[in-house]
Amino acid sequence: MNLHDRDNFRRGLKEGIEQGISQGISQGSQQKAIETAKNMLKYNLDIQTILKYTGLSIEEINSLTK
Repeated sequence: MNLHDRDNFRRGLKEGIEQGISQGISQGSQQKAIETAKNMLKYNLDIQTILKYTGLSIEEINSLTK
């Protein structure tokens, strides 16, 4: 592997790791919003309040009630 190939490999690896971290954070935030919405639904909070504080769509919230 020459120097150019090694630099490309390292750059690709770094970008892949950064993308993976970003995706993991995003998925974790989404899961937390879902957990929060489920808890809010348990306390019979209205959908508008849940929408406001979780950032989920009405479809996502409605799917949690099924």
